[in-house]
Amino acid sequence: MPEKKSAYKAFIVPHTHWDREWYLTFQQFKLRLIRTFENLFDIIENDEEFTDFNFDGQTIVLEDYLEVYPDKKNLLKKYISEGIIQVGPWYILPDEFLVSGESTIRNLLMGHKIAKEFGKVMKIGYLPDSFGHISQMPQILQGFNIDNIIFWRGIDYNKTQGNEFIWEGPDGTELFAAHLPQVGYCNARSLPEDYEEAYQVIKASIDDLLKRETSKSLLLLNGVDHLEAQPHIPELVKYLNKRFPDIELSQGNLTQFMDYAKETVTSKLKKLRGEFRSSKDMMTLNGVYSARMYIKQANEKCQTLLENWAEPTSVFAWLQGKKYRSNLIWNGWKWLMKNHPHDSICGCSIDQVHKEMMVRFDWAEQIAEEITNENLDYISSKINVEYLADDELALVVFNPLPYKMTENINTRVNFPTNVKLNRVKVMDENNQEICYQLKDYGKGQKMELSPFDTPTFIDINYVDISFTAEDIPAAGYKTYIIKAVDDLTMPPEYKSDISYGHNYIENCFYRIEANADGTVNIMDKSSNKVYRNCNKFVDSGDAGDEYTFSPPLKNRIISTNLSSFSIESSGPAEVTLKIAGIILLPEGLSQDRKSRLDNYVDCPLETKITLYSNIQRIDFETTFNNKVKDHRLRVEFPTNIDTDVVYAEGHFDVVERPIQVPDSEGWVEKAYKTAHNSGFVSLYDKNSGFSLLNRGLPEYEVIPEKNNTIALTLLRSVGWLSVSDLEYRTIEAGPCLPTPEAQCLGEHTFSYAIIIHQGSWIEAGISRKAKQYRVQVKTRELKKQTGNLPDNYSYIQINNDKIDISSIKKHELEDKIVIRLYNPTDSDELTKIKFGFNTGDIFLGNLAEETNKKLEYDKQLELSVPAKKIKTIIVNPDI
Repeated sequence: MPEKKSAYKAFIVPHTHWDREWYLTFQQFKLRLIRTFENLFDIIENDEEFTDFNFDGQTIVLEDYLEVYPDKKNLLKKYISEGIIQVGPWYILPDEFLVSGESTIRNLLMGHKIAKEFGKVMKIGYLPDSFGHISQMPQILQGFNIDNIIFWRGIDYNKTQGNEFIWEGPDGTELFAAHLPQVGYCNARSLPEDYEEAYQVIKASIDDLLKRETSKSLLLLNGVDHLEAQPHIPELVKYLNKRFPDIELSQGNLTQFMDYAKETVTSKLKKLRGEFRSSKDMMTLNGVYSARMYIKQANEKCQTLLENWAEPTSVFAWLQGKKYRSNLIWNGWKWLMKNHPHDSICGCSIDQVHKEMMVRFDWAEQIAEEITNENLDYISSKINVEYLADDELALVVFNPLPYKMTENINTRVNFPTNVKLNRVKVMDENNQEICYQLKDYGKGQKMELSPFDTPTFIDINYVDISFTAEDIPAAGYKTYIIKAVDDLTMPPEYKSDISYGHNYIENCFYRIEANADGTVNIMDKSSNKVYRNCNKFVDSGDAGDEYTFSPPLKNRIISTNLSSFSIESSGPAEVTLKIAGIILLPEGLSQDRKSRLDNYVDCPLETKITLYSNIQRIDFETTFNNKVKDHRLRVEFPTNIDTDVVYAEGHFDVVERPIQVPDSEGWVEKAYKTAHNSGFVSLYDKNSGFSLLNRGLPEYEVIPEKNNTIALTLLRSVGWLSVSDLEYRTIEAGPCLPTPEAQCLGEHTFSYAIIIHQGSWIEAGISRKAKQYRVQVKTRELKKQTGNLPDNYSYIQINNDKIDISSIKKHELEDKIVIRLYNPTDSDELTKIKFGFNTGDIFLGNLAEETNKKLEYDKQLELSVPAKKIKTIIVNPDI
């Protein structure tokens, strides 16, 4: 065929969008995946002109297929190496908001590893169906040498003003971005075998693309969810080239499209910055942040264990000579990442899918816990505590974060039965007795495991204690002495900042007083400001589905009136105010789903509010027994803070968002009043700041008409995968299938906390404190032993309070340590990093763990971290 003079090139890219589980289970979809591979192999083997097929930017499809047909591995390697089949750069296509930044990096690390093993990585930031996009995606992709992205949802089409634009991350990193047409990743799907009919489809798609022309490269995606390759594409392309005299059409791939777009793009591309969450032109389905909240809680727990315990403690133990269990860590990550596609982690699939997810979460958690336990046991076994007396034990308190931590310790210590006790003394590293709280003591048993014998059960005398551990060393541990006391005389009272009465609790930071309706007033002692009617539970009807909250036409808002107050766990180290009662809720919705029923059901609700000695955090643990359907339960904190913006923890970022939502009349989906956070939400003005922390509760709303009240979603109960009669959207987001288990009946427990402070979240160090709240501490007890480690130790310390940490792990390919830190603030910062071990060369690397340049180092590392920047340090330990 003679070369065409026109500069336009249209690439027909055969692909399948592979939702691994959704309206069918993984095993049910797997058979379809097998047929997709078999069909593709048959086409390729019989038609050498069939040149390209894209497997949705994923590599997990290779594992899923080869699990059944391992003999096809070499054939896959051949086709991937030759570029006929394109895979990667991802392991799975993730939801971006509901997984951590480090999970996204692990996803790309594993995707690259598998794709390289099979011959070639597709270096395209392909995210065709994520429900919006996080602010730092440009920096994350560039960290893997991917300078582009192809995406669909989350941004107004009039803002991009073209098929291509420049996406700038908050640190200034840029991506060349291709914005898919409004129809999405399927503008050339299911092309008819009647070539003239196919021409009409292609012509309409090309005309649509030309309306937003910014380059001479046109992308025609031949596929959609779970579709197989169409064998007639090569012959159809020949026909189409005859019908389009001014456009060169070819069967191609995303790399070819992107390369030609860069080559022919206009010089005046629009530049856009920040996260993309708009639902103006395409649904972003942000109601998934609260669907099946138990999944979000399980995910946060697993991520925290892997990122902040299993990996860093594996590094610390490796520095002491232990084997680093890289394969087992990756095994845990894989089970977790299999839950991270949007239809999975978002909670918008059939019930059986989410049942199977919980097993994966359990496995990931068990793996992470066992790795952590092994590491802590190993390190503890090397600590020298030969100074202990016969009636003493050492309690080792571990802190996995590379900055000092002051935190409450709630733990059980087990003495041998020959040591009699009815209380203990707790002594610090200077052998000074410190304030503690005795919570319980008695006789019990503990199980001891042996590699050479069956488990044995040992009789013990236990004691449960609580105390505030001050300045636990950064990324290290601190040892306390627990001395058994067998003395029935009353011990002297400790001086403490903890006090309480019949309806109040108090420490040096706050006084919390219960109101008659079960809400609490919180006085911040530093400012004498009182925050009234806090921890108020408010329930609304929900006629929505797993994707979207939608109040019924005739709604009833119900606020709790809890009347039972009591004081628990009172002592010098901590005190808890328990507020309990019954919330009367409508049983569900009327048959037409337009109003809440008149039948009411008693639902028990209990909140435990805890203050710790000398700790500037109020902890809340709320238990709710959900006995009703079709509703949303939130907890509210009125702040009376005068501001128009809210700050929410994101991914390597703290995002500033306007509190007021835009007028969304005429939008595909109404603008959501709720939004996402990864761990905290913060408001502040010139007088005060209020930060709400949580563990696995990602949905919040700031309500301006209620004095900037922060509402945190605890539970959302619905019974449908997708319906279309909603206030926020009028089209289905998926098949209309019943999901009775999405009603989340039964008992649920929610953990959240508040810190009231002066100044901004930056000045108050909220980013670090939120991470500390999620991570918590772990302890080990030791009998008298010798060892080569001191009883207090820090492996890594970062001295700038504005710099946060996301990862301490071993390098994927070398015996080096990877430390990833980031600056979530808007100002450039200088930090010093001190190492508690001998080091060789230190390098600045990228997210793919490739070294970029050698860093100067003299006793400690000085590092400049620009605003919003992620830095990866690669350390060669001298061991």
